[in-house]
Amino acid sequence: MDEMTTLKDFRPGAPAPDRARLAPGRQRLLDATAERGQSRRFWPRAGWKLAAVGAAAGVAVAAVLVAQVVPTTDTPRVKAEYATSPEPTDGQWLYQKTLTRQSTLNFRDDLNPVPAKGAPAYGEFTQETWTQYGSGKIRRMLPHGVLDSVIGEANDGSPKKLRQRVAQLPSEPQQLLRSLSEVIRLGGDYQRIQYTFSSADTIPPEVRLSLFRALKTIPGVVVRPQLVEDAMGRPALAVHPSDDNPFTKETHRRDELLLDPETYEYRGERTMMLVGGMIDSKVTTEETLIRVSAVQRFAAAVNKPGVRP
Repeated sequence: MDEMTTLKDFRPGAPAPDRARLAPGRQRLLDATAERGQSRRFWPRAGWKLAAVGAAAGVAVAAVLVAQVVPTTDTPRVKAEYATSPEPTDGQWLYQKTLTRQSTLNFRDDLNPVPAKGAPAYGEFTQETWTQYGSGKIRRMLPHGVLDSVIGEANDGSPKKLRQRVAQLPSEPQQLLRSLSEVIRLGGDYQRIQYTFSSADTIPPEVRLSLFRALKTIPGVVVRPQLVEDAMGRPALAVHPSDDNPFTKETHRRDELLLDPETYEYRGERTMMLVGGMIDSKVTTEETLIRVSAVQRFAAAVNKPGVRP
């Protein structure tokens, strides 16, 4: 997803990078993330997560747990994941919780990660964020249990504005892609849909289905035939640009968007080290899970940051 890697050292005001600009800084972010014990994804990003353009989420177990099930990916009926709830007021805050499992490999060289001495195979990190519905201001919980004093603010509009724009997207794939390009100016068709799934707090079921159908019409986009698991062990569809795209070929990494196989709700992201990359100076002969996240969103808004539904 983002290079769905993200947060640019947690700088909420940073401009949204494109894939070419993001590549050099991606490893520095992963290094900083590993050192600080923080999840990469859940601090405000430029364009309210569009730094997620193409970036990656996925973590770190030594092997990928794959459900041997072929998903149903184009059903006309899409279940609603959340019960109907009143629309938040402008002053209320949307709560999101993210679990990230991240490899302890130290990526000093993008193609030659080295295991941290004495470290476990992977670490787990939880990030909680609160986003004000009307303004897009963002607060996060620090590891020691207090709110960050820094307030980020969405550059591309508030959750309220994004929710309204997404709800109006047409169902026909090509019309949807054209409309989305008017709402989200940066990135290509895949990155815009990825950004929509990862950023919009609520997407109507019929729009989620339309977004998924549009994804499958984009040249070079792959929907993996087998289900994978997010960081919480929930089954998920993995969607990503094909492995012959320049960024994946250069880095030997695949960044995947994870969606619920029945509702197409955003589940998180995953990053894989592909065959031909190098781990501890050895060429990899099979795919290796580097990072995987699981995102939980809650329908009920709260009245101030720090409060949980």
